[in-house]
Amino acid sequence: MNRLVVVLSLLAVLVAGLWMLAGGEKGLRKFAFTRVMPVTYFEPYTVRPGTLDNVSGPVYTFTKGFSRALVIDTPEGLAVFDTFDADFVSALKTALALQFPDKSVKWIVYSHNHLDHVRGSAGLQAEQVIGHELINQFVADWPEAIGDFAMVTRPVTGDARMNLGGVEIDFLYMPHSHSSTLYGFHVRGADVVYAPDMMFVRAFPPFDFPDFYYPGYVRALDRLIALRAAHYVPSHLDAGNFQDMIDFRNMTVSFHEAVRTELAKNNYDAAEGAAMRRSIQAAYDRLEPEYGDWHGFDDMFVPKFGRHWGGLYLGY
Repeated sequence: MNRLVVVLSLLAVLVAGLWMLAGGEKGLRKFAFTRVMPVTYFEPYTVRPGTLDNVSGPVYTFTKGFSRALVIDTPEGLAVFDTFDADFVSALKTALALQFPDKSVKWIVYSHNHLDHVRGSAGLQAEQVIGHELINQFVADWPEAIGDFAMVTRPVTGDARMNLGGVEIDFLYMPHSHSSTLYGFHVRGADVVYAPDMMFVRAFPPFDFPDFYYPGYVRALDRLIALRAAHYVPSHLDAGNFQDMIDFRNMTVSFHEAVRTELAKNNYDAAEGAAMRRSIQAAYDRLEPEYGDWHGFDDMFVPKFGRHWGGLYLGY
């Protein structure tokens, strides 16, 4: 057995040496780059079929692939919160026609302006589209999304309480958090919170939200937690509950504090490469025992670290 280990080790060294001779450091770096993108993060979810599930009372979720919309059944029609993309909407329409054959979608509600939450919406042909007053302006900056985007027809600013077909919903504005247009939602009678991009169940978010302001984001999470609702619904990955919401909040803070501790050792100088290499290893060692089994811990650790390292240095 020892001889086999030696032989395998020598072969590994030989292969590495030939690789270095073929391309040197640049070739090795190129090889690493082809494998650094975390494609396996999404793969478990890409094959997930569309399912419509009841949460509480008139509140349902439709889950397909990576994403999850909220659906509310009212006497006047259906309300759909977030649409994601055309394929998602096509599957959603099929599911709604089976479950609610005599009802159409009367309202679309956007949680925020990010394109992965608003694409495909035109396919629902809703009577009214509700969202922050700046959403149309933001989406107009990305013309490739205009074709299947239904423009906001009922703009909202700040907190609001709306009655959609007899169902009361609190629109909770989360400024300076994840985009400048973000809302969370509390369906009061069913005690359901929809937490778009503010709740991941035992998972690291993809690329750690390049568009977020850490202090405001934590304030948004705390606001949803303070509701202590009976049901919490995330917009992506797996379904969860109130404790999952708390766990995600605590992970977000723990990660930030781990990076802050390391950057403080370097007097908040984020531009020193050697310090960053030491710090990323130290932060990984600190966080891995508690979060190493979360989905995307290894896949997303580096972009998440970079986002918090830069955010602490620049103040966002």
